[in-house]
Amino acid sequence: MTQASSVDYRTLELKLLNIWIPAVGARTAADFGVKQFETFLAEEIAWVLPELDIKKETIENIFEHHFVEQDHQSSFDTQPPFQLSEAILTGSLSEGIYLPSIEPPDMDFMCVLKNIMFSKKDQEDGCLSLRDDTPFVYAFITNKATQYLWREFYDDAANKEGVYRLSSRKLKEKLHENYQKSGRTIFPFLDNEQLQEVTEGAALTVRASKPSCSLVYYAIVLTKKIFSQPIAELLDTETLEFLHSAFNSDTFFNRKLFSSDIVLSIFCKGWPSCANEWIIRKRLWPDIHSVNKITQGGFHIVPKSSPDGDFRLSFSCAEKMLIKTLIPLQHKVMTAFKAVVKYYQNTCSSNLKEIISSYHLKTIAFWHFEKSSQESWTVGTLVHHLITLLEELAEALRMQSLPMYFMPKFNLLQDVDDPEITLELMEKISQLSQNFSAMSKAVSIYTP
Repeated sequence: MTQASSVDYRTLELKLLNIWIPAVGARTAADFGVKQFETFLAEEIAWVLPELDIKKETIENIFEHHFVEQDHQSSFDTQPPFQLSEAILTGSLSEGIYLPSIEPPDMDFMCVLKNIMFSKKDQEDGCLSLRDDTPFVYAFITNKATQYLWREFYDDAANKEGVYRLSSRKLKEKLHENYQKSGRTIFPFLDNEQLQEVTEGAALTVRASKPSCSLVYYAIVLTKKIFSQPIAELLDTETLEFLHSAFNSDTFFNRKLFSSDIVLSIFCKGWPSCANEWIIRKRLWPDIHSVNKITQGGFHIVPKSSPDGDFRLSFSCAEKMLIKTLIPLQHKVMTAFKAVVKYYQNTCSSNLKEIISSYHLKTIAFWHFEKSSQESWTVGTLVHHLITLLEELAEALRMQSLPMYFMPKFNLLQDVDDPEITLELMEKISQLSQNFSAMSKAVSIYTP
């Protein structure tokens, strides 16, 4: 390694160490608001909280109703069957792997339907057409009472006497219809006329084209409501200058929420038999306690059609629990890996964004963590792990093969149909994995 390379290597190492890790594991909008409040502001104003006797529940209630008011109930009926059980925050925000400075984070929710659920016995009886080689399933209802309740949501073409198959299309159409009728907004601090609704894949996507305020500005407004006197009289000059610079800098503090995916889902107890291999395979991560906890937590199916089924298995909650088991150094490298690839999507190839998604990158990271011992994660090995992740991405592109983490028989890159493009991407990623300066630049832009 040349002297210049050595300097670049050390610079990259320092950049990795300085990556900020957001709060991990938020389940609701209120939970996310509280966690980020604590992350951004609590240290700055901690000295006033005890004096004012402010409780966590008070802050949580404020965020629940003002910060990101998710009135999901208005998109569902008040009477069975199309009712909401709970809205679970999913995606990079809840996992703590969003890129704070440039990529606007989405506020994605998985809305679990009430009045329907698939038990372990239902699955054993074939109500979900589980296969080892695909995450797509058909959902059949055999319970007489449930059959009658959901009769308006069956696939007419597929139904036979005594066999009732749910239609993902009809469920999504109902969600879209209810949302339009409700007249509610996902983000109360955005101008209503700036919102656009489109249906994509499994979700109802709500996009905002012109946000009107920053996350921290809104948090400060809400904080004022909590305090019994103006916040300017409570905070010292240094703190106020810090907050003022935050509002006017191009960091996470001024980044906005641009969209929200509202994904319907149905809860299923136990663990899908097609993913049993994940339970028993040899691994260095996660530990057996975490495996047991994840598999006992159940899974979901979401409406997304394919030739193999009308629904897709969702392991969103399991993935969130996996990320919570990471040590900080692993979390930093995972975030850096995403940052480097995202930043160079346009410079590497215009096709990279279409072929490689955040889910692909998360999958590669999971496979790498599984075969890496905890002892191998030190300050001195961070760059090595980042390079390895990029190399494994390049290899996946070369082979056009990326096994789904929970179901390895399913290839996430099976639909890539242009070998020349993937080979070109492979070469670009390989070159990037040896360019310490370029990686440092990408990481710097995506850190506060």
